[in-house]
Amino acid sequence: MKNQLIYILCFFLYSAGTFAQQAITVTGEVVDAETGLTIPGANIIEKGTKNGVMSDFDGKFTIQTKNNATLLFSFIGYATQEVQVNGQTNLNVVLQVESSLLDEVVVVGYGTVKKSDLTGSVTRANIENFTQQPNTSIVQSLQGAVTGLNVGAVTGAGGQPSISIRGRNSLSGSTNPLIVLDGIIYRGSLIDINPSDVASVDVLRDASSKAIYGSQAANGVVIITTKTGKKAKKPSFNFSTYYASSTPTNRLHPLDREGYIQKAKDMFWEDAYNAPDYTTPNTTFDPSTTWAGQSQIIDGYNEGTDTDWMDLVTQTPFIYNANINMSGNSEKTAYFLSAGYTEEDGWAKNDTYDRINLRANFDTQVTSWLNIGMQTFMSSGDYSGAAANIRNAMILSPLVKPYNEDGTINYYPVGNDPNPLASLETDNFDKRLNLFGNFSATVAIPYVKGLTYKLSYSTNYRTQRYSNFNPNGQNFTGSASKSNSMTQDETLDNVLTYVKTINDKHNINVTLLYGYEGREGEDTNASSSEFLNQALGYNSLEAGNIENQRVSSGAWDETSLYQMGRLSYKFDDKYLATFTVRRDGFSGFGTNKKFGTFPSVALGWVLSKEKFVSDLLPSANLLKLRASYGASGNRTLGRYGTLASVGGSYQYVYGDGGSAQYGQSISSLANNDLGWETTTGLNVGLDFGFLNNRINGYVEYYSSKTEDLLFNINIPRITGFGSIRSNIGEVANQGIEFSLNTVNVKNDDFEWNSSFIFSKNKNEVVTILGRDDDGDGKEDDLISNGIFIGESIGTIYHYVVDGKYQIGDTDIPSGYNPGNYRLKDLDGVEGISGDDREIIGSTEPAYRFSIFNEFKYKNWSLSAFINSIQGGKNGYLGNNNAKKSEYGWQAHTMATFNTVKEFDYWTPSNPNGEYSGLNYLDPIDPNIYKDRSFVRLQDVSLAYNVPKSVLGKWSIDNLKLFVSGKNLHTWTKWGGIDPETGAGYSPGSYPVMRSYTIGLNLTF
Repeated sequence: MKNQLIYILCFFLYSAGTFAQQAITVTGEVVDAETGLTIPGANIIEKGTKNGVMSDFDGKFTIQTKNNATLLFSFIGYATQEVQVNGQTNLNVVLQVESSLLDEVVVVGYGTVKKSDLTGSVTRANIENFTQQPNTSIVQSLQGAVTGLNVGAVTGAGGQPSISIRGRNSLSGSTNPLIVLDGIIYRGSLIDINPSDVASVDVLRDASSKAIYGSQAANGVVIITTKTGKKAKKPSFNFSTYYASSTPTNRLHPLDREGYIQKAKDMFWEDAYNAPDYTTPNTTFDPSTTWAGQSQIIDGYNEGTDTDWMDLVTQTPFIYNANINMSGNSEKTAYFLSAGYTEEDGWAKNDTYDRINLRANFDTQVTSWLNIGMQTFMSSGDYSGAAANIRNAMILSPLVKPYNEDGTINYYPVGNDPNPLASLETDNFDKRLNLFGNFSATVAIPYVKGLTYKLSYSTNYRTQRYSNFNPNGQNFTGSASKSNSMTQDETLDNVLTYVKTINDKHNINVTLLYGYEGREGEDTNASSSEFLNQALGYNSLEAGNIENQRVSSGAWDETSLYQMGRLSYKFDDKYLATFTVRRDGFSGFGTNKKFGTFPSVALGWVLSKEKFVSDLLPSANLLKLRASYGASGNRTLGRYGTLASVGGSYQYVYGDGGSAQYGQSISSLANNDLGWETTTGLNVGLDFGFLNNRINGYVEYYSSKTEDLLFNINIPRITGFGSIRSNIGEVANQGIEFSLNTVNVKNDDFEWNSSFIFSKNKNEVVTILGRDDDGDGKEDDLISNGIFIGESIGTIYHYVVDGKYQIGDTDIPSGYNPGNYRLKDLDGVEGISGDDREIIGSTEPAYRFSIFNEFKYKNWSLSAFINSIQGGKNGYLGNNNAKKSEYGWQAHTMATFNTVKEFDYWTPSNPNGEYSGLNYLDPIDPNIYKDRSFVRLQDVSLAYNVPKSVLGKWSIDNLKLFVSGKNLHTWTKWGGIDPETGAGYSPGSYPVMRSYTIGLNLTF
């Protein structure tokens, strides 16, 4: 009996095992959890095998599998779902949309909001796309990456790029956006923030989203949030490092010995060449006669000297960066600790920058109702070292020697322009310290669910220690200076937030704010010269001549008070509304306008939630129409700009034989009615997502006007002043923005993602003074100020060059010579005057666009980013200065100063040269303006993730190796150094760098 039982048991176990291995046919359907619509093209794979199928056009599938298999259901934009077959032959699977796509949280100021619930124009930058580039500032990672955000190029070590949002709103004020760091307004330098510490960057562009920052937000807001520990995660260490080597993308080449001698012939062409056409060389011409009085040039000419000044003053630029951080989250506390080091050498010798960063972020849930947070960092930047003088290297003659016979620097090779290497002998000390701390406590109010109170205190302490000793200054007796400055910002915010959901339909979020900001600073400066003993340099200023010792000091302070209220309402996940009002007070404005109020309203309609839309467009995951209108301000004016200021120090003598008495005078008038520049704007946008967000993006239109512009109005000189600052005039801005993201291909081994952004902005001066003195029915332009009613702020009003006067021309006016510019006579009056100018363009770009592509194949990834600016003009020699002022050319220096090979000037044998001839200075010396359009291959990166199967044996979570290139190629017709910076042929302009980087990222 016992044996029979064992036999029966073994039979059943065998049968069960055999049954488990039997293949069965499973059919079913894959549907969307929210819409209930079927999902065609979904992947169904038997886990652990390559056995798989795809759902058909109707979302149905059939697969042969084992009856105990596990099937994996996945599709782009949806969370992968595992389903146990367990003998089932029919499966209907519901896939949930990934929350990361529709429920991404963005920071909007004093709070966060789901991206799907946004009513304003807020965009999160994808900074992850550029982490493998040698960007010493987080702002460089935003260049061309966000619609409406304009970031300039960097050309020097430790340089901070320019940044603006949606065009210019002011004639005289700053166009810089407001920077918010971890919820607190940040006044320090952005380069002090370690890019490796940044978790996200959100850009606020429209009036509704900006209004929450009131009087400081007219130029937009950039919100930077740093990293913290992840939830329920063990301590994690990350180490990253890279080394980048750079070369100029384009540069100017000063004339060598042969070219410099030819320049002398070109300048004195009437003597160097024979009449009548002056193209046949005069063999008796001696170039050395053109350098009369310049013995060093003549000696170099006779000795065969050929100095490459640019080679002497430049070096191979590089950037080295290393970062290590530790993050984690215990049961109660999340933390992030980091340290970073950056070393950068620029193109010019001694152009250096070193930075040390330390950060400690903590977030602790002390009790169920109390949370304490802290974000702190320290940045120590070292800018010490006086860079070699690039300008002088370009203009000095190659015929002079850089060093004397005894090896010392030839300090004045030509005239009064110092040797460009002389600055390398300067003892220069420049260190800057930035300490930032933000401390907060958040209390969940007892017995009132959803009500929280947050108290935040922030302090930012910044110092700069600058000292400089030039042993060759003050006629080689030595000159020195020393200065110390300090700035401290303090902010105290009280934020009350109430969140309530009623009947699962009504969602209410109320935010109330009361805050204070105080800022103060001071500086002390001392200088001395004619040192008896130079041994201690700037550390012994008293060693200089007592008559040349100077000291000065200053201090300042300013305060702000502000209150804000915001109500966000959502009904049935379809209808959205946000109402905001902020009241700001600032000590820097006039006594009659200390406070300003800035309201806004924004509405949203989620069309894709409406049945008639989902029936019409079943592939639409998101269609949201939003519109906003509101006001924000621009302080523009300095902290003491409304007050009468006293300046100057004069000696007055009272009566015959009286002693001199010191006195001061009033240098500017007070205006108690001065206030904010106020920008009001309308923004209309459409957010979209199709095919499970495989295609998503937005399109926006905006229109704004800035009123009460701060402008100096001329007043009668009998008052003792020429002008007084007033609120007057209006500037308008309008534009469109478009962003498109696509997932082109995605399967188990290969993925291809793309993004495209486009923005177009146009500003216009609507009115300034409102005067019509000429009686033509239109407001008069302010030509002397470069302001033209109905035109953009960057309007170029200039002469029109119509060729050059040539040898043999019979219509050359008196005072002009062959080679001078021929200017168009536009006013019909004989002769060329200021009335012969017209509008020939604008410095403002017509539009911008960028394209990003990323390819992933197994453990490899390749990305490429193209950035472009189209339209806008600049002068090859700066915006306003022509060749004689840019090169310092006057009658006595044109023969001795050098120029560059790229500078195409007129000669009898080069009659179509771009610039006029060198010999005769033009009576009117116009600039040459050219289009700055370009398309740039800005960032390319190739990375390899070492497989986890290889890393596991060393307990390494992730190891990424990468190489990248920056600014690899630029397509442009711009003939100068760089179209993006607008640098043309101006001596001293730095080129944009092309960089090649190698690095790694290690996590364990």
